[in-house]
Amino acid sequence: MNDLSVAASLATAPVSAFTELRERPRFLLPLFAVVLSSVIVIAWYYSVVDIDWLKELIFSNNPDVQKLPPDQRAAAMNFVGRNTMLFGSVFGVLVGVPFVYVLTALYYLVAAKITKVPLGFKHWFTLVCWVSLPGLLSTVAAVIALLLRDNNQIAPGVLQPLSLNELWLHVPMGTKSQPFFEALNIPAILSCVLAIIGVRTWTQRSWLYSSTVALLPVVLLYGIWAFFAFR
Repeated sequence: MNDLSVAASLATAPVSAFTELRERPRFLLPLFAVVLSSVIVIAWYYSVVDIDWLKELIFSNNPDVQKLPPDQRAAAMNFVGRNTMLFGSVFGVLVGVPFVYVLTALYYLVAAKITKVPLGFKHWFTLVCWVSLPGLLSTVAAVIALLLRDNNQIAPGVLQPLSLNELWLHVPMGTKSQPFFEALNIPAILSCVLAIIGVRTWTQRSWLYSSTVALLPVVLLYGIWAFFAFR
């Protein structure tokens, strides 16, 4: 089974896909697909957005910025420009995404060692990369939204069109809870489901074991994030 067949099987027969990946672990296709597609959409967004409007949108809802004296607030707004946002976001994807994948794979490796599952780091990094593929759904939705835009005053939420915030809550940009609700999205839920199936397929353990191993870091991450977002 080649990589494109594995990708298709994740949607139709995930057990078959993970069985193939257990025998021949590899990760380049999903890793590059997620990272490069994200970089392209981010670059497109920041190349067309009305940057002055965007800065006003971000800073007007940020209580910390609003507390600053007028001269310091203006200096902060002048410091942040199109290139700053673009390169910062692209750097975050190019470095942040692989870094998070490595940390997650290390977590799986430790959990496997503790529970005596004889699989190495490459296997778990492969799992992490492949279960991230549902994130491409957000990329496709973002491309459609950018193509159908009426003007260049485009809120950053267009980059996460399948998030809880964009679909239902509409928490304003710049508030503490907004990034949290943007991170809660349909592709993330699909990734969790695939991770559970992948762990069960590879370990032949119970659904309880597989769900616990797959969801523990997610629950901890969102739990800590929620604590700081709503305190």
